[in-house]
Amino acid sequence: MLSAAAFTPVAGATEWWEGDGNQFAEWDNAMPHPALSIRRNVLNAEQCRLLVDCYERNRVDHAPVVGNPYWDGRCIYSAHLPDRELDALRIMQQVRHLATLYIMERFSPARMVYSDTAQLVRWHPGLEMTAHADNLHPDGRPNVTGHRHFSSILYLNDDYEGGHTFFPGFKARLRPEAGTLVMFGAGPEYVHGVTKLTHGLRYTYAGWFTHDRRQEDASANRVY
Repeated sequence: MLSAAAFTPVAGATEWWEGDGNQFAEWDNAMPHPALSIRRNVLNAEQCRLLVDCYERNRVDHAPVVGNPYWDGRCIYSAHLPDRELDALRIMQQVRHLATLYIMERFSPARMVYSDTAQLVRWHPGLEMTAHADNLHPDGRPNVTGHRHFSSILYLNDDYEGGHTFFPGFKARLRPEAGTLVMFGAGPEYVHGVTKLTHGLRYTYAGWFTHDRRQEDASANRVY
């Protein structure tokens, strides 16, 4: 495994890493990872399907178009779902609380962690994501979410091809497994990307977390 120093910000840099994430060995999600927190079977197949169906029912009305072609119409914030989606909202909130506890247990035992954004996301064939850090540009400038300290991905399905999460600093990629929750830091030591999706649709429930209570999502502690 490469050290965190492998991705030190460099003045003028526009990319953290360039290459194909498929070159990295596939990590066995059943095995512990020295730097990631991986929890399998956080949701069962029925719960995953419920969230996917919830996304599709609400995609047209609640996946915003904000002028970013990459993200437009693909993300639904949990806080924007209608109250009639009570079962989905309860599941998503439970995952949010579990992720917060897991992150504090593994990465931040002495400091509080608060839930920032949580959203359902759909990926279609041809989409990929270049290697990036969730809180910092490659040249060292904070990005628009510079307050984030931790990230999470819950895979809701795995009946597609491609769409692996890769970590070039660890020389590893994760094959999505429905119900598995992956958590990691948001800084340059956890630069990550998504390999190109070649067939099918990929659904995830993504979340981000912060030490800054001022950035906590207003819906993070709502009881459904």
